[in-house]
Amino acid sequence: MFPTHQPLASSLDLQGAFAHLSRRGFAGKDLDVALRQLTESAGRMLNIERVSLWGLSAQHSKLECIDLYELSKDAHSSGMTLLSAHYPGFFKALEQGEPIVADDAIKHPFTHEFADDYLLMNGISALIDSPIHVNGDLQGVLCIERVGAHSAWTSVQRLFAHAVANLVTLAIVQNQSALMRDELNDANARLRALFTGAPDAILIADASTGHILDANPPAERLFGRTHAELVGILQSDLHPSGESVRYRRLFEQHVSSGAVLPVQGEIINRRGERIPVEITGEVVELGSGQKIIQGVFRQRSTY
Repeated sequence: MFPTHQPLASSLDLQGAFAHLSRRGFAGKDLDVALRQLTESAGRMLNIERVSLWGLSAQHSKLECIDLYELSKDAHSSGMTLLSAHYPGFFKALEQGEPIVADDAIKHPFTHEFADDYLLMNGISALIDSPIHVNGDLQGVLCIERVGAHSAWTSVQRLFAHAVANLVTLAIVQNQSALMRDELNDANARLRALFTGAPDAILIADASTGHILDANPPAERLFGRTHAELVGILQSDLHPSGESVRYRRLFEQHVSSGAVLPVQGEIINRRGERIPVEITGEVVELGSGQKIIQGVFRQRSTY
């Protein structure tokens, strides 16, 4: 439950109310929970009967109620739909991106279309509709609706409505960022599983220097070295010392041409044994612009 407040009357009240909402934070919360907290808090702090949040469809053909908080019932509901075909003037005004402030909703040029089947039915006399923009795109609208006798909205109430709309945008952006982070973590985990679970030895090297950046478990077994011992050394140092120049040139050719054709060669394990291998290299450019080369080493038979 949120504390019931007297209607905001001053800029000091506004600052305190906004600080209270901001302190709650939305990171890590379910988006639906965060949005319900905002509609409920706004209703209680403004002492306004109805506060609702509506999502705009991709084609801007309808608004769907995500959450409606009714103060007298202390209850949330959702699911109502408003079609642009029925309220063309309102939808056109909404797309202009400016708040719609109606002191008398039935007479206002942008909201009078709702008179018979929404305003009168719900006893709504005045409203403030604040557009919700995410990454520059119109995504919905926050509606603050007075029930009973209509009166002019104060500047403090208007500012508070705008502030709550900004917090809605913040909650949506934080939720999208969290989802993207989770998806990226999942993708990285899948790639890591493929890398470590591959049957062949794989080395990842910096394409500009040739230094090993990563190695999978089969590479540790093939080279007879631990992961820590492999990371940081030059890939050419893993080949017979008398042939290091050849392998350095092959590495440079892979980087410049991006070729993935297999090369027959040898590597030296920790005990100094020469092991014949087939090497396939592939150059990959990361999002940061850094280039890496993935080398796959497959032991081959000499018979």
